[in-house]
Amino acid sequence: MKLFSASSMTAALCCGLLLTTSSASAEPSHKSNHKHVVVPTHSVANKVVVAKPAPIRTITTVAAVGLNRLPIGHVRFLHDDETFYYSDGVYYKKKPHGYVLVKPRAGFRVAALPRGYRVVRDGGATFYRFNNVRYRKVNGFFVVV
Repeated sequence: MKLFSASSMTAALCCGLLLTTSSASAEPSHKSNHKHVVVPTHSVANKVVVAKPAPIRTITTVAAVGLNRLPIGHVRFLHDDETFYYSDGVYYKKKPHGYVLVKPRAGFRVAALPRGYRVVRDGGATFYRFNNVRYRKVNGFFVVV
């Protein structure tokens, strides 16, 4: 009776040889050439950032400056059957060659004043001032006085 065949004997012999070989021979011969470098994925900066506010645009004199178009976000309104435009505390009127800056008339009203307005108390009354224009708050609106 045959217990092992030739192919099973060869397989057993190969397995035995593999198990008896030392693990030192399985390591690469260039082991000393490997350098493990840790690459940082992020860095932490302890730096204080100060954001400066945008400059406030003030107009001290009104000149006949012509503009081809109005600033973005302007508002159109009617006052005494005339059309005016308002944007960030500045008033405009349409002329044949574009838009010009105009001085606001008493009675113009806006919903909100731009950043940079000042509160002025005169006697018992409270006024708001922006671009050398005085406003009074009436029913939630700012009205030019």
